Amino acid sequence: MFQFPFYWFNCPPLLKQWLDEVLTHGWAYGSKSGFKAGGKKMALAISAGIEETGYSSTGKYKYSMQTLTTPFELTFDYIHADYKGNYVYYDIEQNVTPEWIEESVAPYLSFIDNL
Repeated sequence: MFQFPFYWFNCPPLLKQWLDEVLTHGWAYGSKSGFKAGGKKMALAISAGIEETGYSSTGKYKYSMQTLTTPFELTFDYIHADYKGNYVYYDIEQNVTPEWIEESVAPYLSFIDNL
């Protein structure tokens, strides 16, 4: 599970650097090494600043979160990992209250349990 805030329509730079350095030819994939990540379950848990409707063809950002996270899906497919999709906490800029946090736990744990 890669958990991160959606940052300029991507993961934060240090996570991107980690992906670049770890998912390398000869370790994560390649003819001689096999696919060490092959078959491993991978998913994304993302916090997004605005409401879900903002991530749609008619919304503020014009694209769905599914579309915007396609590079992750392609990366995991390339290294033969078992990509399980994403879980997104939308509207995090407005809804962060103790009650919201408490209510958000069960759906997130359910997503993890169903991987």
